[in-house]
Amino acid sequence: DIFNEIKKADTIVIGFPVYWYTVSGLLKTFIDRTYMLPQAQELQGKKLYVFAQGSMPSQECHDHITYLFTRFAHLMNMELKGLVISPASQKNKIIQDLHFL
Repeated sequence: DIFNEIKKADTIVIGFPVYWYTVSGLLKTFIDRTYMLPQAQELQGKKLYVFAQGSMPSQECHDHITYLFTRFAHLMNMELKGLVISPASQKNKIIQDLHFL
């Protein structure tokens, strides 16, 4: 049901808190299942924006999340327009970064 709503959109925005240095299990399951859907080809050409917020994301955390969504966008033939990963203490930076994407 959720996928039917997603495929209607031109732009997809995924925002999430960082759990244990990566995405939540629920979001990872969403990515895994979306990739396996026969209808996944309907995501081609859609724009994707991603933002993550955590208490203090390390460089490794940043690298992992960047790789995950870069790869996901590539496999789905989506256009990754922006990716922001920032500590919760820098909420204004997140808003500023998203504004310019």
